[in-house]
Amino acid sequence: MKKLMSSIITVTFLIAATALYAQDSNVTIKAGAAYPDAPDKVGFDSAVAFNLGVDKYFTLGVESGFGWIKWKETGNSSTIDGVTFNDVNNTNLYSLPLLATATIRLADMMDTYGVMPYITGGAGYSWTWFRHDELENKTFRGFTWQVMAGAAFKLGSDSDLQFIIEAGYRGAPVQNSDNLELDMSGFAARAGVSFPLVRTY
Repeated sequence: MKKLMSSIITVTFLIAATALYAQDSNVTIKAGAAYPDAPDKVGFDSAVAFNLGVDKYFTLGVESGFGWIKWKETGNSSTIDGVTFNDVNNTNLYSLPLLATATIRLADMMDTYGVMPYITGGAGYSWTWFRHDELENKTFRGFTWQVMAGAAFKLGSDSDLQFIIEAGYRGAPVQNSDNLELDMSGFAARAGVSFPLVRTY
């Protein structure tokens, strides 16, 4: 774990240090939904990524984000003055991934058609916090990877701001200190915007 975290932090600093010399570096902000295997419920999924343009068609980056899944369980019921009340327990799962990413872009299509398809792969680490009204809180962690395919659309002919849509799969079978596994793997879909930092071509 320490080696993986050190590698991700090193990549982050390298990207930040060379950003001024990069081609087409950008920051993307995305939000959408995820559907993991373990709770078998749809939840909120978001990400913020910094991408360093190695060239016109390839970027390296770092991505983090926030995921939230919430559901209610109805327990015993009671009746007061003819009105039925149910005991409700809330469960929350909060997730925080940290991934190193690489993206391949069909950049020439942006100039011709105003849309740029891309595919992104990432690997790193994630943490998930289990919170329940009556059960013991638990923290899960483990290796995480993802593959996303998407497209960027130009917002105006004179603007470098882009609208992004993407969907893909994230693998995250995380564990806690009691060797319990929570499989947060599943599909995700997001939309957002990309802000250019440096563009030299």
